[in-house]
Amino acid sequence: MEDRLITIATDHYTAAEILKARLEDAGIECFLKHVNLLQGAVSEGVQVQIKQSDVEKALRIITDLKSAQETKELKDIKQIRRILVPVDFSEFSKNACLYAVRLAKKYNADLKILHVFYAPIVDLVPITDAYSIQVDMDINLREMEDQAKRNLVDFVSEIRETAANEGFGDIKISYSLREGIVEDEIAVMAKAYKPGIIVLGTKGKGEKQSDIIGSVVYRVLDKSKVPVLAIPGKTSMDTLDVKNIVYATDFDDSDYIAIRKLIAIVTAFDVKIHCVHISKSPEDKWDTARMDALKDYFSQISKSVPVECSFIKGDNPVTNLEAFCELNKIDVIAMNNRKRGLLQRMFNPGLAKKLIHSGSLPLLLFRA
Repeated sequence: MEDRLITIATDHYTAAEILKARLEDAGIECFLKHVNLLQGAVSEGVQVQIKQSDVEKALRIITDLKSAQETKELKDIKQIRRILVPVDFSEFSKNACLYAVRLAKKYNADLKILHVFYAPIVDLVPITDAYSIQVDMDINLREMEDQAKRNLVDFVSEIRETAANEGFGDIKISYSLREGIVEDEIAVMAKAYKPGIIVLGTKGKGEKQSDIIGSVVYRVLDKSKVPVLAIPGKTSMDTLDVKNIVYATDFDDSDYIAIRKLIAIVTAFDVKIHCVHISKSPEDKWDTARMDALKDYFSQISKSVPVECSFIKGDNPVTNLEAFCELNKIDVIAMNNRKRGLLQRMFNPGLAKKLIHSGSLPLLLFRA
């Protein structure tokens, strides 16, 4: 039977050459595909191919390389010390804040509540008339800002009061008000405040939409590297008892960074992680080898967290995953949000976006 070629990685030319050299040092024959012959050094999307019989050996080598490379990049990932919660004063936001309060208690972290208001009047002023109505516009903007600040102060006071009544009065809760585009200002604040996680409220099944909904969650991921925890409206606030987390993988190279971040986040909990891959077809040798590599990586970075790996077969990823979650009493869904093109998002939304809009469990998202 012919030993067919398998694409083990896709990267820019320099990275592909480095990986090829490392694999060949280990006795694995490699081939590069899609190299720009005229400008080889600047080629993107170069595939590193090996024989199928060498897949398992190659994956072990790649896992070791990734572990070494990411140690430097992720050395600052520590237990969460700050939590950022953007709000729009809806019940969804309140729900997310209460969830974040419990997280803050668990991590002994500070909590910052952020509200972003948008002033559309600026965009409506014709250039020729701008001078004549400048005073009125300034007054209107000031009134909008004052109203937003009053709403924010009242909202924060309610959260602080609720936190105190539930025994969380020692948590430091601050707030910030910004004017602009919501996702842009969230990203600016995240860069300045340096939270370990961003908590956002979303709608739940059958609920009305809020201003901060799934589309904003998705856009925040595009603008910030901070993990985002999306909290559906009907998430129970009685306790924060996270026992089972599912990590849904599509076998992307960025899984390794997401896994390290996930382990850093769950250190405060006594949890079991279920690593799953959802596919319409049965797993093959290639899928099994990649899943084994992820399981090995989990054990390398944290021996104290039990991990169970499995495959989910079905035609509807959302339904299949939700069924798995119900059967295994999953408390949080975690996954890597791989960046997709505009047309892909419009006509073939990813699993993350579908879960944001229709899921009933908290969704922890990492940016690929």
